Amino acid sequence: MKALLSAAVLAGFVILPGAYAAENGPQDECLNPGSNALLKDGCAALDQFMKTFNSRDGKAWAASLNFPHSRIAGNNELQVWETPEEYAKSNDVAELAKAKNWDHTDWTTRKLVQQGDEKLHFVTQFTRFDKDNKPIGTYDSLYIVTKKDGKWGTQFRSSFVGIVGKKTAF
Repeated sequence: MKALLSAAVLAGFVILPGAYAAENGPQDECLNPGSNALLKDGCAALDQFMKTFNSRDGKAWAASLNFPHSRIAGNNELQVWETPEEYAKSNDVAELAKAKNWDHTDWTTRKLVQQGDEKLHFVTQFTRFDKDNKPIGTYDSLYIVTKKDGKWGTQFRSSFVGIVGKKTAF
């Protein structure tokens, strides 16, 4: 445990999503980014991620990402997709809808906790809803948004939600 904590501190992840939300309550900096250009760029990338996820279009969703794209799910399994084509092929969002009665997902919290010219760390929280707009679950997560070849996109995420299907990103 000590080694894991040391690694987290070395990586700069000293603020945990659940701890942040518990101390400060839900908030979404993306609703009022002010004059921070990097925050605006990161929020636009996260908005595109969520818009394309909710569209159920795997190719559009993959286009919102940067690659290789990695995810650590609630069961601590590391998933890596090398290309947009591989990602789109393994992510039919209809599978989530069928398995969990899912209709859409919304951001609850997005807080920029670290920033650099080409990499942003966001502590986030999202809620999944059914077709009656009733919450299915709310999950804390960490999203790393990067700028590659002039494009901002989500490149890494870690959440406390499980995996619905083999190699799926939800």
